[in-house]
Amino acid sequence: MPIIELLDNTLIDKIAAGEVIERPASVVKELVENSLDAGSSTIKIDILNGGKHLIRIADDGCGMAADDAHNCIKRHATSKIRQESDLLRLQTLGFRGEALSSISSVSRMTITTARADSPAGTAIEIHGGAVKNFRQCAAIGTTIEVRELFYNTPARKKFLKSTQSELSYILDTITNAALSYINVEFVVNVDERQVMALPGAPTLEERIQQIYGGKFLDGLLPFKKESQGASIEGLSSKEGNYRRSKSHQYMFINQRPIKDNVLRYAAYQAYKTLLRDAQHPIFFLYLKLNPAEVDFNVHPTKKEVRFADRDFVYRMTLSCIGKAIIKSPDSGQQHMPDSTLTAVEFQAISSAPPINMDHVFSENTTAATAPAVNATANHVPAALPLSHARNFIYLGDVYAAYAHDDGLYVIDHHAAHERVLYEKFKTSHRLTTNRLLFPYNVTLPVREYALVSGNISLLNEMGIEIEDFGSGMFILRALPLELSSADIAAILSDIASSLVDVTVESPVDIIKDIIAKRIACHASVRGKAMLSDEELSRLIDDLSAAADPEHCPHGRPTQIFLSIDSLRKQFKRT
Repeated sequence: MPIIELLDNTLIDKIAAGEVIERPASVVKELVENSLDAGSSTIKIDILNGGKHLIRIADDGCGMAADDAHNCIKRHATSKIRQESDLLRLQTLGFRGEALSSISSVSRMTITTARADSPAGTAIEIHGGAVKNFRQCAAIGTTIEVRELFYNTPARKKFLKSTQSELSYILDTITNAALSYINVEFVVNVDERQVMALPGAPTLEERIQQIYGGKFLDGLLPFKKESQGASIEGLSSKEGNYRRSKSHQYMFINQRPIKDNVLRYAAYQAYKTLLRDAQHPIFFLYLKLNPAEVDFNVHPTKKEVRFADRDFVYRMTLSCIGKAIIKSPDSGQQHMPDSTLTAVEFQAISSAPPINMDHVFSENTTAATAPAVNATANHVPAALPLSHARNFIYLGDVYAAYAHDDGLYVIDHHAAHERVLYEKFKTSHRLTTNRLLFPYNVTLPVREYALVSGNISLLNEMGIEIEDFGSGMFILRALPLELSSADIAAILSDIASSLVDVTVESPVDIIKDIIAKRIACHASVRGKAMLSDEELSRLIDDLSAAADPEHCPHGRPTQIFLSIDSLRKQFKRT
């Protein structure tokens, strides 16, 4: 009896769907790309329950005739390519001919469409890949409804994240599309409430202002360059305008959102002499290349690309952003970063898969589980000595050293302060909250707003008293004393980025832990802000009372101890 058998078409379709449709945001991406390829000037998107119950995309594009509407749900059916050579000069976003087939196989889908020159439109209802109904109807452009995603694949439905997390992925997808096609109007309704209304914009700056606000735009530098038939333009951080996460980094090639290690590495190299640990620049990077010089047919999601000449793309990106930083009146950088990509660097960043590069630009540059570093292997760090009679010496602008009876302690003042604040915010213990005389508004991009709004009660417990005002806005009424001079919009933005992967099953304690770590990281003392002896003594006293005084919330050591015995060994006196 043979053990190798051909799979039936239903199972084949479900497997193929898994390559393209990972979550509701994948559906939104594929359908919005089809709308853009259809020449739409307005795209309206409706979402219910994070896309799990309904995704509706309506556009005013060219629409489809009845025959095309029937064919579009078949596997490998596309209007974008005709022959193999077309893959080398792609001008459209969608081209694989798998999206509608894959979506229809794992949902209850309805397509309503008509061409402008057609007297009647077509409506097709498909359940689990099978056509259930077909009729003529009145229609303009194309509207596609996707209901009960993964209803027939419960194992995949089980792995969806919380409604807010799935919604955040959807909103990020729409934001990418809006940043890529700035001339197209996008209107988004979530649970029957409008959350995004972006009219077509004449410039990138205006589009960014629509999404993020004028204050956000003021922190960015423009750049532009043309070379050898290619061009690059965009906006990136002014000096000092950095984030604690990579949540505002966008890359586009020929209007297609992509992920690429070489481009990201080039952007970071431009800021190499300016960035401190765990700081990340903001950038909106737009490249135009000859379609024959870039391969988008690398991965089913089409986010990963392959360049014919990666070294050229790297050098052009680094040079363009680097020169913009140097010319900025805010920049103290005197030297252009070296745009030479060594063979070792090139091999390392070219061979690594883009989706697994967090270790290159991790939010914490040291291992999250690193133990405390000690000069002697057998020394167990004692509780920090409680004494106000300490004389400190700063080593650089982060480390403070002081002697004690049996050796020398070196404290990382940021890590130590971060540990103290983390435990305060996590337990809400000893927090002093100041009510604001004049409450003020904080506006966030729609994706971040959706994530924060679902965790207002936890923020209130931590002394950040905010109210949801709708349309991306919060009213801030009170703050903990530790956050009195902090950038609350940046804190809320980073909190949102840390909550993206929260699942339905995530315990409240885990979510609170995530939020507490973000707040503590923002509020803790940083380099160049040296503390007085009195402030350092108070910090050490507070650290001694912490549940884990030896590590910051990310696992890095707060202190290093050098014993008298270890010093004797170093000077060969034993």
